[in-house]
Amino acid sequence: MKETAYSIVEARAPLGAIAREVSATREPVAITDHGQIIAILVSPADALELQETRALAAYRERQARGEDAGVPHAEARRRVFGEGAA
Repeated sequence: MKETAYSIVEARAPLGAIAREVSATREPVAITDHGQIIAILVSPADALELQETRALAAYRERQARGEDAGVPHAEARRRVFGEGAA
């Protein structure tokens, strides 16, 4: 994966084109300010994948600590279908 970076000043005018390219290629682009990376543009697919990965890692951490990491089936049905759902 090649690393592409733009300074915040360089990215200002072509931001739309940069964002479309990131979305199409799934190659992230770093945005820098005074030589320091301050943001990274990623495709929506990659952002969703990252959210799912983080959620799974948090779930596994809760499981490892022995915490109740879920909702019992009966409670889930009650929440979805209302009181008294069987």
